[in-house]
Amino acid sequence: MAPADLETFRADARAWLAEHAGLRGVDADSDSASIAFADIDDTDRLERGRAWQRELHAGGWAGLGWPVEYGGRDLPLSFQAVWAQELSAAGAPPPINLLGEAVAGPTILTHGTADQQRRFLPPILTAKEIWCQLFSEPGAGSDLAAVSTRATRDGDGWVVEGHKIWSSGAHYADRAVLLARTDSHVSKHEGCTYFLLDMHQPGITVRPVRQMTGGAAFDEVILDGARIADEDRLGPEGGGWAVARTTLAHERLQLGLGLARAGGSVERILSELRARGVADDPIVRQMAAQLVIDARCAQILGWNLLGRRLLEGGGPPGPEAAVAKLASGRVTRRYDELAEAMRGAGAMVNDGYTRLQLWAPAARIAGGTDEVLKDVIAERVLGLPRSG
Repeated sequence: MAPADLETFRADARAWLAEHAGLRGVDADSDSASIAFADIDDTDRLERGRAWQRELHAGGWAGLGWPVEYGGRDLPLSFQAVWAQELSAAGAPPPINLLGEAVAGPTILTHGTADQQRRFLPPILTAKEIWCQLFSEPGAGSDLAAVSTRATRDGDGWVVEGHKIWSSGAHYADRAVLLARTDSHVSKHEGCTYFLLDMHQPGITVRPVRQMTGGAAFDEVILDGARIADEDRLGPEGGGWAVARTTLAHERLQLGLGLARAGGSVERILSELRARGVADDPIVRQMAAQLVIDARCAQILGWNLLGRRLLEGGGPPGPEAAVAKLASGRVTRRYDELAEAMRGAGAMVNDGYTRLQLWAPAARIAGGTDEVLKDVIAERVLGLPRSG
């Protein structure tokens, strides 16, 4: 579509958000991606999140890239990036079912049968069914193909035994995407199968993982005899790694969208800086300048990611995603440092900011630790010898 159409879209998004986002009661410290997931004991946030996603869906702002027949608008990435920017600039929260809309749904669209798409896709955009991701394990994080959770054939279905960890929103999820080992006699990549799991059944124990924020937005999940019908297997038996690569590619696509919207929170904190009358403080000014520089670089990386044919084609994430992830963590830390400097002792009594400050170290861990990402960059970008 022509640039004028994109600008019309931006104006429509901005007008809709101006009318609706203020009703969410969101403050300037609460647009961290972490709080898309409600704490185990924050049922009010969960219900507000469901209501907000229903409102987004009713307004035509959910599933922008989805096919029209499943409730989307079939818009290209440039429009999705503009929406992400405007959502951030308005201080509005992301959808509560972000993983379902942005990761699980697109994976089902790519690999699912017509019956699976008919059954699983419609409830996602309205948050009627919220999804989580059961990938990482205590011994399989950065090396995801090393999963040891087993799915064993049992009649016309599967029985699952294993242990997953760092599963955001699992305590309130209705369904999950699950990567499990179905054959231990072949290579680790060939022995995995991908499933769509009903979380409301016996044999599933969800244990919240308390963070130093005091909350618990993610969990460990014990699978002890949980059952999956074979019709809920996504892709062929033993073909789970190819399906998981699609999921990972869409995760990196969300990283690109997140970086493209980095300017929204920066503009808000700069407005607060001026309102507090500390814009003349030389230390604060230097920190603000560094935040703006890092955020602008992150935005450029985000746009580059969005433009990669690799991601648009559902291929595996490349080394450029590691660079972008490091940039994202740096912006989070710069934001945190500036907020602390300009608020001084007042930062310690601001509950919203305190939560954000305590969450900030997670930016170095979630989605791949800084150390692992630097190894990826060293080996796959710079061509240096493998570490170890």
